[in-house]
Amino acid sequence: MSIVLILILIICSLQLLGVMLLNMIYHKHLSSMHGMVISMTLGMLAGLLFGAVIGLATNENMLIFSFLVGLVVGYLAGLPFGIAAVVDGSVSGLMGGMMGAMLGDMFPMFSPDTLIKLLTFFTMMIVLLIHYATEDSLKSSTNHKLFLIVTKHPYFYATAIVVLFFFLKDVELIINHDTHHHDF
Repeated sequence: MSIVLILILIICSLQLLGVMLLNMIYHKHLSSMHGMVISMTLGMLAGLLFGAVIGLATNENMLIFSFLVGLVVGYLAGLPFGIAAVVDGSVSGLMGGMMGAMLGDMFPMFSPDTLIKLLTFFTMMIVLLIHYATEDSLKSSTNHKLFLIVTKHPYFYATAIVVLFFFLKDVELIINHDTHHHDF
């Protein structure tokens, strides 16, 4: 894998982890519906993004890892909010992992970087919205002063993500072309 792809995956992983930790720490101040939405969204997004990367970069035997990534993220994101959020997050993560793996395996191999850039862009923007919604809920439900980052400067983060993708050129993958032929 290229350094750019590894950097993209690290940034997305840190962003997902940051939102999960924020929700885990302050779960008592958030509603169970908020937890269910968080677990479903994070599980689906992680499964889609990492499933597509795994589907593009490896053969079909490695696709089980995309299921596991989505399942684990959905499970961990829903854990502080109860069994319903855990089930929702886990099932959404499995579904996202399956869809991402299929998308990565079926996407045309002449431009895999387009798929990765689009999925990463959507993942980062939606996780930013979730972070904003979490901070907004915490601001209205708690009396003490919280360390709020996104709600103070939401346009800064959105603009930084957009600028990042304008300067992002080719995202190279190590692709085994022998695994992407189908005998009919």
